[in-house]
Amino acid sequence: MGKFRSIVISRLMGSGGSYIGYLAARELGFRYLDREILREASDRLGVDTALIEHAEERSAGIIESLLRSFSSGAPESAFIPPMGRAVYERDLFQLESRIMNRVVDEVGAVIVGRGAFYALKDRPEVFRVFIHAPLEFRIRRVMEVRKNAEYETVKSQVIESDRRRTKFVKDIIGVNWMDARNFHLCVDSSAVDFRSILGMIKNFFS
Repeated sequence: MGKFRSIVISRLMGSGGSYIGYLAARELGFRYLDREILREASDRLGVDTALIEHAEERSAGIIESLLRSFSSGAPESAFIPPMGRAVYERDLFQLESRIMNRVVDEVGAVIVGRGAFYALKDRPEVFRVFIHAPLEFRIRRVMEVRKNAEYETVKSQVIESDRRRTKFVKDIIGVNWMDARNFHLCVDSSAVDFRSILGMIKNFFS
């Protein structure tokens, strides 16, 4: 076993990064974490995960505004008692960072997304990967998964996902999350098949 003990994967929507992360966790015997981090943080903050998982990657203040509107009991929504304190994206990210650091202290893990590349940047035992691909490749791959999806709808979703993730990381962390210097390995999944990318990653853990 080399110096690395865990993996974080950042990925563009439709690039296959989550699937590659799942394969890596299965073959290396690591714990796979994606939305589990958000669920644990939400539980600790006393916030319903469903209220924030879609707003999380938007600009600062969205989560607080969303929670305030739900707490006021809008006619079309079920009443939710007011929160004891405001919940900001930065609160959530800082808590998720603590959870991620605790996890890699305890077990070998593959963590997908969650800003883990930054939260764990000072951990020399964590291998950081960025999976990307051209827009058209990613649109087509999402359409393969969502059998009845329309091209223009998927294109809009992929572009919006890129915009939201970039803005979220810039607002909360203050860095360009697609900068290659954030990672040990950057791979274009349209040029290198998933199994080969998995093999590249595994080579660092042999």
